[in-house]
Amino acid sequence: MKKLLLLLMISSTVWGQNLLTKAHAHNDYEHERPFYEAFSLGFGSIEVDVYAVNGQLLVAHDVKDLKASRTFQNLYLDPLVQVLTSGKAGNYHQLLIDSKTSADSTMPLLLKAIEPYKDLLLKNNFRIVISGNRPAVSDYVKFPNWITFDGRSNEEVPSFLASHVVLESEAFYKFGIWNGASPMSPTLRTKLKSYIDKVHASGRKVRLWATPEELMAYQTFLDLGVDYIGTDQLVALAEYLKAAR
Repeated sequence: MKKLLLLLMISSTVWGQNLLTKAHAHNDYEHERPFYEAFSLGFGSIEVDVYAVNGQLLVAHDVKDLKASRTFQNLYLDPLVQVLTSGKAGNYHQLLIDSKTSADSTMPLLLKAIEPYKDLLLKNNFRIVISGNRPAVSDYVKFPNWITFDGRSNEEVPSFLASHVVLESEAFYKFGIWNGASPMSPTLRTKLKSYIDKVHASGRKVRLWATPEELMAYQTFLDLGVDYIGTDQLVALAEYLKAAR
């Protein structure tokens, strides 16, 4: 009996960890401890907004909040390298970089910053995904295999570029309106499930943004097969996913 209870406890823990791989820290840099709070909670994915400013990659949501001390290197890249080198990344497997400045100005800086660690990324199957202002889809072939790009529902991706687009993100409000506090309407549910199934059929993962921050919403998105559930309420989502079945 004791062995059975122990097995059930272990299974529960592993399942919770697997669900935490779906946790996506939206606007992570706005939290008190950028990177470390989401990482310590076991999040699988972290999002950071970057601006190319005078040859530097600075982190902020709006231009008015830019500070020279808040760089992509010190807030995200250095901690990432540290956890990968130590072999303690845990659930953390994806960094989503939302480019707020043009791809022409941002991509060269990102490539320069990340390139020294490309072997470490590949060894750990860690995914760097470029979102926001991206290059044209037809130009993805010009970029190395240690970065990928965030797709959109209105973009056509040729089959030979499929490995460059492993994630597709879309605004939740494009499908309908829902507060997440009461059951989702059958019409909206059907529309979302159809979209999610289509993205999965193409071999990509699904992320929705601007989603409700409610427990019922978390469970509904899990049921529908959303791969990354975004949140600004890190503790609430982490605790829910740990307890979810």
